[in-house]
Amino acid sequence: MDTDLVLDLFRHTTDEEDAEASKKKASENRGALSQKDILNGLEELHGDDEYAEMNLESFMSSLGR
Repeated sequence: MDTDLVLDLFRHTTDEEDAEASKKKASENRGALSQKDILNGLEELHGDDEYAEMNLESFMSSLGR
């Protein structure tokens, strides 16, 4: 949820200032991500034991029912 937008209701800015701020924010977000940044953003992966009970053959057979 964008709860930070609630605070924007109480700011007194013009439309021009808002447009400038959105352009600045967009230009900041265009920067290239490094591999380290991408890996830091990933959630921790589940262990192999959590996938042991999953079986493609049993899944495919359940689709034919």
